[in-house]
Amino acid sequence: MDGNLFRFSATTEVRWRDLDALNHVNNAVYFTYLEQGRVHYLRELGLVSEDPSAIGFILAEAHCQYKSPLKLGELVTIRIRISELGRSSFVFHYRLEGADGRVAAEARSTQVRYDYDAERSVPLSEDWRRIITSYEPGLSTEPT
Repeated sequence: MDGNLFRFSATTEVRWRDLDALNHVNNAVYFTYLEQGRVHYLRELGLVSEDPSAIGFILAEAHCQYKSPLKLGELVTIRIRISELGRSSFVFHYRLEGADGRVAAEARSTQVRYDYDAERSVPLSEDWRRIITSYEPGLSTEPT
């Protein structure tokens, strides 16, 4: 995926606890980096509050393709964008880059707006649609 498609990025440092027995970042930790990117992105757009119970979406699917190992102390850039909006879902694409700019992983996740009290999906609000489409040029808005 072209790195120019990503308007938003966040940076994190590889911590000791992120490593596995082979001294590189454990594959499961990449999903934590993706989560950090999602939260920063949604905060930047003003779509989530500081109250985690008020977020109102669930992770429906996540996929990661590993390209290059990350090492202790390395700064990781998490590039992220929303590429699709459905009726109640939205799709993030990610690109994790090592300190030298190499692509460490490419990933995708699908989130669904969710009413925890009713235990069901709910449509994306018009406010969310307006904010996301104004931030992401060329966004696909097919209903799903």
